[in-house]
Amino acid sequence: MSQPKQCGISGGWLLTMLATALAMLLGMLALWLNFLSSAELQGRYQSTGQVQLSNGQVLDISHSLQVNNGRFYAMTRQGDSILETSGVVDYGFLGNYRLRVEDGQVTGLASEIDDELVFNLLYGRHKGSTIRLTSVDSCLYALETRQVYCPARTP
Repeated sequence: MSQPKQCGISGGWLLTMLATALAMLLGMLALWLNFLSSAELQGRYQSTGQVQLSNGQVLDISHSLQVNNGRFYAMTRQGDSILETSGVVDYGFLGNYRLRVEDGQVTGLASEIDDELVFNLLYGRHKGSTIRLTSVDSCLYALETRQVYCPARTP
């Protein structure tokens, strides 16, 4: 006579499933603890400086960013050129944020500005453009546009 097959759960399989479930739970907990809302970013940021163009000319540059209730408003001045943008702060994770541009315009675009500076201005004004911000010390660095924003000092 033949032996009937046993239907059951083996101890090794059960242990593997429990370990997988525990690892997934710990991973989700780590993600949740490192997720930041746009409220963490709320406030005013700014920076000023100078950039030297390829032709030797030096331009004054200033960047301003305000985050309020999940929205951002930014202005960049490079010489006579001004970029104004606004949009939504999508999320924050591990000190990084993503800004999604909804509206933007460039005024006074000067012909003597380098192509790279023009690209940064034009990229930042297109609806749907995303700008990733990463934390550097207490400041934020915009990866796509190479802009730095530091918390504004209050008098």
